[in-house]
Amino acid sequence: MKRFKVRFHLARGNNYMKWQVFDLERNIKEYYEPDTYSLVMRGCRLGNQPSTAKKIFEGADKTVCAWVSCDSVRVYEDATPPKLSKLTQYKYNPRKNPHWFTDANKNVDGLPLTTMVTHKRNIYG
Repeated sequence: MKRFKVRFHLARGNNYMKWQVFDLERNIKEYYEPDTYSLVMRGCRLGNQPSTAKKIFEGADKTVCAWVSCDSVRVYEDATPPKLSKLTQYKYNPRKNPHWFTDANKNVDGLPLTTMVTHKRNIYG
């Protein structure tokens, strides 16, 4: 089982529009401002709740339905990941597509990735 779940937090409040890192073993959630911090995740898998995503795609209110499960997360302040142009950008917006997707692939739900990094509000692997 993966130790962490990382997602973009969209609920209104103090942590709105921040990266949420949930440590499943310690039951602790931490939040990181995307313009200040970058996350480097190892041993990743793209997670999605297909039935919830489909409802949102069809017009229901947004709720949590996607995340990155990973074995480890390192947080870097003021870090720009190197060579983003050589990485694939992974996207998730259930209003546009009820799956994780890339420019080249419509559905990458469940895809395992060795390393993923965040840069601002974007995620790459």
